[in-house]
Amino acid sequence: MTNPDNRILSNYATFSQKTKGRMIFENHIDERTCFQRDRDRILHSAAFRRLKHKTQVFLNEQGDYYRTRLTHTIEVSQISRSISFALNLNEDLTEAIALSHDLGHPPFGHAGEEILNEKMISYGGFDHNEQALRILCELEKRYPNFIGLNLCWETLDGIIKHNGIIDKPRQFLKILDSKFQFDLNSNTSLEGQVAAIADDIAYLTHDFDDGLNSGILNINQIKNLPIIDMIIKEISNKFINITDQFLAHEMVRRLISVLVQDTINNSKLNIKNSNIQSVENVKHCPKPIVCFSSKTLSNVSVIRDFLLNKLWHHPKVDKSKSLGKKVISDLFDFFIKDPNILINEEKLYNNKKTMAGKSSKSLERFVADKIASLTDRNALEMHKKYFKSNYIL
Repeated sequence: MTNPDNRILSNYATFSQKTKGRMIFENHIDERTCFQRDRDRILHSAAFRRLKHKTQVFLNEQGDYYRTRLTHTIEVSQISRSISFALNLNEDLTEAIALSHDLGHPPFGHAGEEILNEKMISYGGFDHNEQALRILCELEKRYPNFIGLNLCWETLDGIIKHNGIIDKPRQFLKILDSKFQFDLNSNTSLEGQVAAIADDIAYLTHDFDDGLNSGILNINQIKNLPIIDMIIKEISNKFINITDQFLAHEMVRRLISVLVQDTINNSKLNIKNSNIQSVENVKHCPKPIVCFSSKTLSNVSVIRDFLLNKLWHHPKVDKSKSLGKKVISDLFDFFIKDPNILINEEKLYNNKKTMAGKSSKSLERFVADKIASLTDRNALEMHKKYFKSNYIL
């Protein structure tokens, strides 16, 4: 079977012609498939643009050349398309899922998420994956006919379950599921699984790049790590007098290639061994299909532990996390005490419709949504304005 661009897709790929549709029916007249349209809506959303100034590991203000949530997302998208192409899957659907996977991140990355969750613990908590759904289905307001982006069922399913099946859905997902009937206890499509592992490959590799560029990491620290040791030996043997800078760039490039190729090879083997012939087979398979081989998974665990201890919890990074948490905590408490500052910016607060119906949103959720929508720069500027702070990063 072919898709509209005439590339042969596998029987277990997700075809746009077989979509379960959108929550609000739309009659399209241009040449794009429904998944291409979803991708384009995500790319043109305000939430996507805001990723430019949101933290990946290093604060955006700490340097112009470190990854941000936006550049990370673009790299996830590129890796996703490469794997999807090799497996004869629907690249457009994979790309749409990849581009939206981090839309729900607040300023200051996971540190911002942690403190917002603490502040919201009595009001349903805060989770960046749930927030991405709320952005896509409720908070983005660009179209007169519906709230959110009105994405296809398959795109939302991939976003919801890209990290696996959902045993305990959060409140917003329960509301969404009641309206669009997602099977939360089944696997997502192979396209969604590809986006998930592409996320892992992207951050594991580019965090080495940023760590080396920052001076926190050096070649001597990483040269004995599994997979990387083999790569560095190959590069050093081929380029005798290579500088550490070129060695680092080439190491990252080859590490991406090794992890991508392992994913492709192992996924093809899983497809064969599990006799995957259709989307339904994927849905009910007892384990994920798109994943690393067992040996590579073990090696990746060692690499992840190294990054956790040597980079993600380095004092320089932890200092930025502490700063981010204080800024968000102060702003949250300030706006709860004086919400009129935000309400004046969001004049529809008291009467706008949500997925749950008319204005079911609490003040706390309203404030959390507003803070989550800020970039690192916005948050720091607001804190400086209201608290007279002048942080030096």
